Amino acid sequence: MARDIRTIVKDGYERGDYAGRFRTRSHPNELERRFLERLAVSMPKAGSILDLGCGTGIPFDKYLVDQGFQVTGVDITPKHVEHARENVPGASFIEGDFSTMDLKDERFDAVIALYSVFHVPREEQQELFTRMYDMLRDHGVILLTLGTRDSEGTEEDWTGAPMAWSNYAPATYSTMLSRAGFTIAESEYEGQPGDDEHHWWVLVKKT
Repeated sequence: MARDIRTIVKDGYERGDYAGRFRTRSHPNELERRFLERLAVSMPKAGSILDLGCGTGIPFDKYLVDQGFQVTGVDITPKHVEHARENVPGASFIEGDFSTMDLKDERFDAVIALYSVFHVPREEQQELFTRMYDMLRDHGVILLTLGTRDSEGTEEDWTGAPMAWSNYAPATYSTMLSRAGFTIAESEYEGQPGDDEHHWWVLVKKT
């Protein structure tokens, strides 16, 4: 399943029109901006941010670079990395699978993973949160969007290609994040069941 979901996700984003459906705005909406602002005030000025699953770089990386932060984005889809470099020339972008790649001993003031964790097999997500903890400097923060219910499976036509998802419910994620060494600072639901965007936004701090 682990290999299958990665193949489906990479191919789905490469062949589908995710950007045309979900990333037409160059600026964050109200909810997104509010969480990004809370992330920003928890960080040093001009601090470093690692974006796991950066997509095309907009609107999140563009917003953060415009605020003076140093952003490094990682994405599994070559098409997205190419667009991100065009959209946000002030950031650095790496093509790769953020759930398995080795960043050596590099540490960041913050990590964001927006609309990306649910593409990692859920049996690997506890280890992923632990790795995120290790990626952070002391007192670092992480901003995540996570699933709203316990589910996993595939969708045959999502923006023009198959896509795969793997989620736990928020209560389980709360336990997993605590186990990894984080304290939840703030959380909020985005959208309602059945909406295109129904996710659990959560800002956590390294303890």
